[in-house]
Parts: sequence; structure tokens; C-alpha cells
Amino acid sequence: MVVERFPPDIGGSGIRFYNIAERLSQNHKIDIFTLGPPNIKDSTRILQVHRFDPNRLPLPTYYGLNRVVSYPISAFFQLLFRSYDVIDVDVWPFLTFFSAKFAKPRTPIIVSWNVVWPFSFHKTIGRISNILAHAILKLNTCNITVSELAKSILVRHLGANPKRIIVVPNGIEQKFSKAKLEPQWGRIIYVGRLEPQKRLDLLLEAFKIIKKKISNAEFHIIGCGSIYPKVMLASKKIKGLTVHSARAYKRDELINQLAKSWLFVSASEFESYGLALAEALSLGLPIVLTQTPYNAACRELVKHEHNGLIVEHNKPEAIAEAIEKLYKDREFWERLSCNAKYATHFYSWDQVAEKIEKVYQKIGKR
Repeated sequence: MVVERFPPDIGGSGIRFYNIAERLSQNHKIDIFTLGPPNIKDSTRILQVHRFDPNRLPLPTYYGLNRVVSYPISAFFQLLFRSYDVIDVDVWPFLTFFSAKFAKPRTPIIVSWNVVWPFSFHKTIGRISNILAHAILKLNTCNITVSELAKSILVRHLGANPKRIIVVPNGIEQKFSKAKLEPQWGRIIYVGRLEPQKRLDLLLEAFKIIKKKISNAEFHIIGCGSIYPKVMLASKKIKGLTVHSARAYKRDELINQLAKSWLFVSASEFESYGLALAEALSLGLPIVLTQTPYNAACRELVKHEHNGLIVEHNKPEAIAEAIEKLYKDREFWERLSCNAKYATHFYSWDQVAEKIEKVYQKIGKR
């Protein structure tokens, strides 16, 4: 498995690969190739984790080129002298697929599209990404996506063959669904990457509005990413706002933070799945999120007025209005919470691993 972010680094794709690999390693030999200082103590001895420090190459940090370039180079040399039945490559960064393909041209390569990004905030990067994505879809053996929306994007925007795409959603750890929700009324939470596309600016503006109406409102942001310093600075100016740095291995701490929260909010521009939202829902936490065309959570996780509220995007006042509505109507909130907690459409990680194992076995026999 080749994945850029892997615990203890934070990220949905890393958590997915970790949970799958941990379960499959009971009966199979699993190697992980990822980034990070090689002296990191991994949380399991079962997996063989090979890490490469991106800072070893003197490359510019513009757009994370030290990661985007050094990681594929490392993956190429790591794979070149090893033999595998199947290689599963996380699609980002795109160049890593070509490293695996050049190193092992005869080995079946599965591409896991944990992030499907049909557009970009930078036009040049967007054009390059589209070219690389088209090439990957032609050269790989099989594609795995985490949602039906992600599959439809590959088909509609990149011309992928739907017969070569398998949808296997993320799983939920049992300790999330077993945790007892004891909400502090008015305590709002966001968990996820702190990146521009997550639109924390909309959430902060909405909280400013709601704080004027609900004096005991709190907003807790848990995550890490490029805009972490900016969000930290905002916490010094906005009363009731607290920012927590996230660590992937501190899952129990995350559950505790969610369990004492009252509402989860999100205004992400796009989500191929939305693992943090699914985990919050499984605990019984209602969601308020914004409607965007590339957000799978709006279509496959959250149903308006059933387990959450979906409001218009780019309007902080709409987010604030939804929050205020739930704050004033406890019966409505309890109904949403119950529907979220007892949903039956979520998979366990055991079920996800079983489905992925069948894909590996089928592809590996070709």
C-alpha cells in the first residue's frame, strides 16, 4: 500500500489504509510506503511501515513540492527491489502512481480515489492534474472510490469506465458508535483538515453571528493543516473559539471531544466521503453542513431534517440560522440525534476490509 498520509499523521485516507491493512495483515503480508521521519514508532508491530522523510530533498516548499516530488521518488526505489501480488496506491499525489507503474510494470495496480478533485484552486495545477488523472485511469488495473459521488465524478469529468470502478465506503470504529453522547448545549465542533477548501472562514463568520445571539455558544476546531496558524490567530480574537491540534493516534481523545459536543458543522467545498462527519453521526451528533455539488456528505451521509440540516453554501447567516434553530428546538435536535445514532447504512472496518480483500484476490489472480 502506497499512501502519503499514514498515522500518526492525520488524514482520512491514512486512517482508511491503516484500518484495512491492520485487519488484512492477519492473513497477508502488508507493506506500507508513506512519508515521515523513519524513527517514528508505529502503533502496531504487525504492519511493515517504510517511511521516507520529504525534507531530505532540498526542494522548494511551494505547493508542497518537497512532498509531491520526494514521495514518488522514494516509492519508486522502495518498490523496485520488492515483489508484490497487488499494489494499492492512494491517488494523491498523482505522480506516485507512475512511480509504482514504472517500478512494477507487470504488477496489478489498484488506485484508491480517497480524494476526487475534478477542479483546482490553481488553474495550472488543475490542468496538470486532469492530464495525469486521465493517464492514471488508462494505465491502472482497477479503481476504488469511497462514494457513489466520487465514482460519478470519475465517469462524468474524466471519462472513466464505470465497470472498472468499485465503490467501497469508509468504515466506522465501534468505539465511536458505542460512546455515550453527553452534549453540552451550545458546544459546536468541527473536525478535519485545516485547508482553504474546508471553508473555515464561513464557519467562523457564522459563529460570530451565533455568539451574539447565544452567549454560552462554544466553537471547538480540531485539526491540522496549512491554515492552522490563521485559525489559531482567529481564536485569540473570537470569544468562545478554541483550536485543538489533531493527532491521528489520539482517537479516544477525539471521541471525548465529540461526545461532549452538541453539534457538528462543516462548510467544505468538496468531500469524496467525509469520514469525520460519519464518525460524528455514528455517535449521535447532528450535522449542519452547506450544499455544494462535490460534497458526497450532502448526498450520502446527511439527509436534510433527518439527521442534520443542509443549508446554502457561501452564506454564514444560513449556517447561523440553522444552528439557532436547533438550539431553540430541543425536541427537533433529539430527533435528528436519534436518527443519526441508529442509522444502519454505515459499514464497520471489518466489513470494509473484507470487501477490499476480495478485490485484491480477484485482481491478483489476473
